[in-house]
Amino acid sequence: MKKYLAIISLCTLASCHLFASEQVKNTPLIFTTGIEESPQTTNNRWVKLFAEDNANEVSKKQFIQKFTAQYESLFKSSSHVNRQQFVDFELEKFDQMMQSHRGMSVKQAHVRFNVLDENKDQKLTLKEFQDVGLKTFDSFDKNHDGVINDEDIKLDEKKVTLHGGASFKSPVSMPMATDTTSFIEQYGEGKGYVTLAMYLTAREKQYVHMDISHNWYVTEDAYVNEFAQRYDEHALNARSKMKSFDESRFDHISHSKTTIDRKDIKQFATQLFQYWDKDKTGKIKLTQP
Repeated sequence: MKKYLAIISLCTLASCHLFASEQVKNTPLIFTTGIEESPQTTNNRWVKLFAEDNANEVSKKQFIQKFTAQYESLFKSSSHVNRQQFVDFELEKFDQMMQSHRGMSVKQAHVRFNVLDENKDQKLTLKEFQDVGLKTFDSFDKNHDGVINDEDIKLDEKKVTLHGGASFKSPVSMPMATDTTSFIEQYGEGKGYVTLAMYLTAREKQYVHMDISHNWYVTEDAYVNEFAQRYDEHALNARSKMKSFDESRFDHISHSKTTIDRKDIKQFATQLFQYWDKDKTGKIKLTQP
């Protein structure tokens, strides 16, 4: 788990619609993970990544040691590395993670098809596809009035605490609504609400795109191929954003020098810890929602 989190911490700036909220915007980019998340989630990500034995806090010494250790192999062949070497190092880790994540995601797409295919005839009809959509809409329509809006957000009891065992958002995760707010962001067309008609229309467009034979049923191969295509497009965009972030991070670490060394990484780790040690206790602690 920690190995995976380490990769995620390096694969920054890799999800779409970054810094959508004012809360995220108020955090300097260089101190974020780059993934669209609240400062509280970023704080908890650092603890889960660097704390010992699932502890609820990480000390300054632990944080700096483990952050700098991530870059040890970067300096094996040379004590100083330039901007391109730093970016290539980060991108290699991203590509490895992306390849592994893609394989798992495609396998999950096969599983989803078989769940959607209710009568198990290996043909996904529009009705089967929309039946699941109706259930999804109903799960977010907390007051069951046919519109998902601010009232449903207030009634949504689902909170992302990211405490023990919880999963963190991956940099290459497909955009997916996990709570009422993200559902409105994804399907609300910027209007601040989602009607059932809006949602089902969006799903029908997706279905028509999958129906490459235009016979009003979708095979498992067509379903998975459409997902894989969207995944690859999303991942390519994520990689481009990560590259830009890594270039900016090098510039911040180097302070206009052409190369950096282990000492520069350690200084940045110290600066990063000091930013997230909000109460200045010498520790970063898991925070409650």
